[in-house]
Amino acid sequence: MCGIAGVVRRDGAIAPDPSAALGAALAHRGPDGGGVWRAPAGDVLLVHRRLAIIDPGPSGAQPMATADGRHHIAYNGEVFNYRDLRRSLEARGEHFTTASDTEVLLRLLSRDGPSALARVRGMFALAWWDAATRALVVARDRFGIKPLYVATTDRSIAFASEIHALVSSGLVARTIDPAGVLGFLSWGTVPPTLTYVAGIESLASGTWLRWSQDGTREQASFADLADVYARPHSGCRAPELRARTGAAVQASVAAHLIADVPVGVFLSGGIDSSAILSAATAAGVSGLNTYTVRFDDRSSEHDYAKLVATTFGATHHELVLDASRIVADLPAILARLDQPTLDAVNAYYVSSAVAETGIKAVLSGSGGDEMFGGYPSFRRLPAAMRWKRRLQPIAAAMTPVASAALPKRLTQRWQHFMSGNGRMAAAYRTQRGLYMPAELEQVAGPALRDRWTAAKARVAAAEAVLFDGDASSLEGDVARLETRVYLGSQLLRDLDVMSMAHGLEVRVPFVDHVLLDAVWPDLGAHPALMRNKRLLHETLTRPLPRPAVDRPKQTFTLPFAKWMAADLQPFIRAGMASLVEGGWIASSVPDATWLAWQRGAAHWSRPWALGVLGAFLRQA
Repeated sequence: MCGIAGVVRRDGAIAPDPSAALGAALAHRGPDGGGVWRAPAGDVLLVHRRLAIIDPGPSGAQPMATADGRHHIAYNGEVFNYRDLRRSLEARGEHFTTASDTEVLLRLLSRDGPSALARVRGMFALAWWDAATRALVVARDRFGIKPLYVATTDRSIAFASEIHALVSSGLVARTIDPAGVLGFLSWGTVPPTLTYVAGIESLASGTWLRWSQDGTREQASFADLADVYARPHSGCRAPELRARTGAAVQASVAAHLIADVPVGVFLSGGIDSSAILSAATAAGVSGLNTYTVRFDDRSSEHDYAKLVATTFGATHHELVLDASRIVADLPAILARLDQPTLDAVNAYYVSSAVAETGIKAVLSGSGGDEMFGGYPSFRRLPAAMRWKRRLQPIAAAMTPVASAALPKRLTQRWQHFMSGNGRMAAAYRTQRGLYMPAELEQVAGPALRDRWTAAKARVAAAEAVLFDGDASSLEGDVARLETRVYLGSQLLRDLDVMSMAHGLEVRVPFVDHVLLDAVWPDLGAHPALMRNKRLLHETLTRPLPRPAVDRPKQTFTLPFAKWMAADLQPFIRAGMASLVEGGWIASSVPDATWLAWQRGAAHWSRPWALGVLGAFLRQA
């Protein structure tokens, strides 16, 4: 796990040299060292900051080159099947001089090209320079676990693990992109390939981009997650699916434990993280350290986390939080967000708890809900879609009646659902969207309205990429969207940037394409196994304690609604006022949003999201 950056120019040397500024901006991602490589002509630059996990000695340092000097790579991530790939390459005549996964990835690319990335099991963002073809290839793993941001012009391409590095180095001006702001208002995060900075795009997950010094640009997909959900059911019965899934979960956790340093576990007390700990101990790992956040609210799951840790013999650590600490830490959190998001605070603190104990790598249960159907959306949306199809002939007459009976905070969502085109994407927006399309124009301030048509078209284009695809079942359609949109666009990005703020590598065994192939699409044919994620916890070799399983599902979320009424109120109000000053929202929105939340007509996430957006954009 590391941070990468670089620049390639078509004509002439890169000047002024941004390597020092890029390295400094990414230093928190790689506190164990850094490296820089420049082409002899000065027109290619690769920068690397290292967090040493596999082959932590000098031989694993980057940027790394082949012996003949033709190929160079800067890479962020982990290849969990690198030993298998190495054996395959050795059988074809390749010889290795290090024990690192970086060299395996470099040899794989130099031998087989970027399409070979489909064979990689892991998380990665990389830049590969081929001196013979005078071309740079940048690529990102199929789930988008690791971020990569790219800025291209006719004469150059620049890339980095964080937007902040491109801006602070002077490679890109910090000009706010209206489409990025509109995308945030739509989803509470900036949907890729958009970013909040004009001229910077987030490289689409599962794709590679080749930029050549002769002026050509080529982009292609090496893996598309949507293909998995579109496959027909295999016809397997529940016992076969259970056996296959249990083995796949155990194998994925074992693969994600590969490291040359100790590995810990984020432990919320829920089924997902508890299952990770169970599988890790079943793999023979003992003396694990586990970490959770504790807060003074009945929604805190710290007691369950402690119970699970004790059950599996882990050494457990708690970080106690209250609103006053968050208020004090918000400037530091905002400085590390890199993109505005309504989430990420939880990840910041649990990562801090791990870093304080000196652990460099940790396993997380993120992705478990998407993989095993744990969200309410897996029940609500298929049921709603089936209901709508049955009642389509009278839907128009029912819409106003139902709208009048619903709570006000659900009215616009209901109307959007009923006016949808019959596809799951329209229904999914009602579950995850921050503002519905009909509300956005009312919320928008002059800075957005002046560029409304262009911004709206660019957001729609980004959403079309995320929504693209079909599934063989309604449940599979929900899984596809939750994985591509919520997990890929928000949760994984937030987890990466907040953990790397503390120099911590987070591994996500449930976000694994081999496991995905084992579970879907057959889980869509057995929806009963989604209830309480039975397919996950009932197939573990070492069962979870019953109190951790037999309880209502809770989302690992801090009690913002409670804290917003007191300590966090000044932050939120100031952030919303800043959005008005910048022209991003209408002057009536802050008071209307705050009052709507207070009387239950809006979810707490709306004022919180606006407050975060305003405070983030206000930063110099």
